Amino acid sequence: MTHTLHRVKSENGRTNDYVVLIMPARGVNNQDSVEMFKKYIDLLAPFKPVNMGGIGIGNLALNTIEELRENITPEAPMIHAVFSDRDTLIEAMKALKEADYGYSVVVSGLVDDVDCCAKKAGIQRHSVDLSLGIWGDIDKLPDEKIMEITTMCGHAMVSANLVSKMVDDIRAGKTTARKAAVKLAEPCACGIFNIDKAEALLNELAEKL
Repeated sequence: MTHTLHRVKSENGRTNDYVVLIMPARGVNNQDSVEMFKKYIDLLAPFKPVNMGGIGIGNLALNTIEELRENITPEAPMIHAVFSDRDTLIEAMKALKEADYGYSVVVSGLVDDVDCCAKKAGIQRHSVDLSLGIWGDIDKLPDEKIMEITTMCGHAMVSANLVSKMVDDIRAGKTTARKAAVKLAEPCACGIFNIDKAEALLNELAEKL
């Protein structure tokens, strides 16, 4: 799914940001999707994802795991979980493979890295979607570090101006990088915004002269 695909990543951010997307096929195996999504949440929750959720369900910036479970409806198209640790992702992938609940599972990250994780989890990848980057007039794009934050919301609900304001507030001592990262995660309706990574990037930006 393309909303998890176009995340700007610097080289030092290659192993701290992974999105797991879980989705049934409409009209094929989604008849019991509410209970199935709850099973997937229960399976992934022990691995302590840094964010989780989906359209119409909410995210961990505004909800607890239990609230996410209760918010699931038959109209929910998919759920997501975000991990900021490579080893945790591998263990979560192993659990998903063993459970074999039958829904499509997609992991977003840098191709070689995700492929290596899949192999360590005993999974042979089925296919690959590639982002071809940004084309056209890019002169007015924000700083790459800011884009690393904003592109973690695949529906562009996190404003570059809001990121800049959070950085200014951190510098002024009005908030912490963690609180600012959670605030930025709130509008991401899919729950794919990586709060841990945002905290680290906000600290870098706040320290930058």
